[in-house]
Amino acid sequence: MSIATATPRKNSAKPATRAAKSVVTGALGSQQLTGQALLDDMGAYRKKIAATPESARDFLTRLGVMTPGGKVKTLIRG
Repeated sequence: MSIATATPRKNSAKPATRAAKSVVTGALGSQQLTGQALLDDMGAYRKKIAATPESARDFLTRLGVMTPGGKVKTLIRG
């Protein structure tokens, strides 16, 4: 009695482009980046925020960790 093992076939179709693979469509039609595209987008946003001290302060104020006057808020009280 011989046991045959199945070998996977290589798909002859070309894979989708990287950009097409990097976007996932959500349930409500929104698109989310994945993989390297997400990392690239995050890096670009970080550079935009850190470009000037004013943009960094604005970001931290909107985040809620800094007051509009420039003081750091106490987030955890013990």
